[in-house]
Amino acid sequence: MKYKKLAIILAASGLSLLAIDGVAYAENVSSPSATPPLAKVAVTAAPNGNELEMFRFALEMDKEDYMKKSLKLDPAQEKKFLDVYYVFNAKLVALNTKRLAIIADYLSNIDKLTDAQAGELAKRTIEFRKKRVALDAKYYAALAKATTKTTAARALQLESFLQGVGDVVIGAKLPLMPK
Repeated sequence: MKYKKLAIILAASGLSLLAIDGVAYAENVSSPSATPPLAKVAVTAAPNGNELEMFRFALEMDKEDYMKKSLKLDPAQEKKFLDVYYVFNAKLVALNTKRLAIIADYLSNIDKLTDAQAGELAKRTIEFRKKRVALDAKYYAALAKATTKTTAARALQLESFLQGVGDVVIGAKLPLMPK
C-alpha cells in the first residue's frame, strides 16, 4: 500500500502545527519565521501505532497552549474555558479519527476504486463535515454559557481557522480521485 504512510502523515497534518503557527502569525504570539520542531517531525517521519498517538498528543498540547495564549483569559475564565474545551476537543479528536479512517480507506483503494466506493466515501465525508459543524455549534453554545458570547465567538473563530487550515493541508496532499 503505497499510500499508507501518506494517510498517517495526512492525519497528523490535520492537527498540524503549521495551522497553529499560522494562527500565531495572525495573533503575533510567536515569530512566523520559526518552524516548530514537531512540524519538522510531521514532514520527515511517518509515525505509526503509539508514535502517532504521541504525535497527536503533542500537537493537542500545543493547540491547547495556543488557544489559552490567544484568548488571554484571566485564571477564572480560563478554567471555565478549559472545562468546556477538554470535552469539545476529546470529541473532535474522536471525530478526526473517523476522518482518518475515511482517508485511509480512500488511499488503500485508490488504484481500484469503484463508482460505488467513491459514492460511499463521499457520503462518509459529508457526514463527517455535518458532525463537525454540529460539534462546533455545541462547543460555541457551551462556551457562551460558561464564559461570555465574545469569548465563545473568539474561541470558535480560532477553532474554525485551525480546522480550515487542516482541511487545506489535507486536501492539498491527497491525490485527486481517479476517473
